[in-house]
Amino acid sequence: MRLVKKILRLTPFIGLFCFIAPLKAQINSPFSRFGVGNEIYQSQNAANQAMGGLTAAFTPNMYGTFGQSINFNNPASYGGIYMTTFDIGMNLTNNILKRTTPAGKEKSTYLVPNYIVIGVPISKAKKIGFAFGLRPLTQINYSVNDIKYDTKIDDSIYTNYKGEGGINQVFLGVGKSWKYLSIGMNTGYNLGRKKIDVVKAVLFDNDSTYFYQSLSSTNTSFGGVFLNLGLQGEVPLSSSSNSVTKDKTEYTLSYGATYTLDQRLKGKQDSLRSIGTFTASQETPVDTALFQKNVRGVVELPSNITAGIALHKKITTVRGSYDQWVIGVEMNQSNWKDGYRFYGKADQVRNARMFRAGVQFSPNPFAFESYWSTVTYRFGLFSGNDYININNSGLQVNGLTMGLGLPIRKYRSYDYQFTLLNLALQVGRRSGAASNFKENFVQFTVGYSLSDVWFNKRKYD
Repeated sequence: MRLVKKILRLTPFIGLFCFIAPLKAQINSPFSRFGVGNEIYQSQNAANQAMGGLTAAFTPNMYGTFGQSINFNNPASYGGIYMTTFDIGMNLTNNILKRTTPAGKEKSTYLVPNYIVIGVPISKAKKIGFAFGLRPLTQINYSVNDIKYDTKIDDSIYTNYKGEGGINQVFLGVGKSWKYLSIGMNTGYNLGRKKIDVVKAVLFDNDSTYFYQSLSSTNTSFGGVFLNLGLQGEVPLSSSSNSVTKDKTEYTLSYGATYTLDQRLKGKQDSLRSIGTFTASQETPVDTALFQKNVRGVVELPSNITAGIALHKKITTVRGSYDQWVIGVEMNQSNWKDGYRFYGKADQVRNARMFRAGVQFSPNPFAFESYWSTVTYRFGLFSGNDYININNSGLQVNGLTMGLGLPIRKYRSYDYQFTLLNLALQVGRRSGAASNFKENFVQFTVGYSLSDVWFNKRKYD
């Protein structure tokens, strides 16, 4: 037990180190060649991930009585932050990429940070709070080999396509809540990089003939400010009270929506065209045909809108109040077809839509004699189309999720420090009718949330 406690205490520092350390994901997905890479489908905290990614109408009270997580996808929730909270998450993902022609299968397993965020209540009386943090939005990492026979030269041409990069986001937000309405906003900086290398070589049958390889390399770094607006509210439906126990039961419908404005990120691009010998371990250029440095341009990202509702049952007892169950749905849409341009050029993308649904059940967090009654159980699903549009046929994404919210027993019963361990598991597939590839993925997420009451004035000296 002492060892477990020490590990839990070290978890925030381990997670922080993982964000600072230059980790390189071992993902190898050909889908990340297009647009700005693979989107992080579950770019939410671990609790929301377990509910299919439901965030728009998920209010702070739904996380539980003892401790909380930060819903950074909807800044309107910041007004309900009632304790200073440190929240961090890590993803362990296993991808299996299957190829139809020729038949083949590739596996990749990688551990990457998912989010790190700190939420602070500015004024509990006025219900104002803010949060700041860091999270990845997209990932680019692939290496694809292609061999085709060219009738013009009567020989085969080998081409290696390689890319890396992605977009990371640093954000700061503030939210304000009233009795039945909350508003908020996130702003910050999106920092991205996209590096593409294309190496071509002619595979001559005659060993006495040799030609140098050609290298086409483009390295683009870009960044810019973003703005995300959020709205949440609640509509009471009915309530009842027990005259004996004085327990009160309320049924409430919550709603929420977020809108991210389209963005124009300023970029700098280096381009190189040369011939020579290029391998994975060494590059030996012989002649350079083109070299351009710091070519300025613009990367345009589309707007994004999410809207959802959730029905929840709230129980109030002499010990406190909690949401016993929550059922919610939401829709998300991004206008990639018209809203995305990379240095003025379009790509194989289309408008993306995603439907999410989730349920949550907490038997009784005040039943201290039974630990599993204090645990929160979550299930969900998501289904929609990816923004990547290979061969103009698109990719379909479907997944099932489940998870647990595990309250960690406190070391001291008299303090106001609470710890939650949120676990999430998602299993899904991404595929298209006209695509030669199908990608199955399994992702396990661990979220560590440490909440404490800070900044209280002393009543006694």
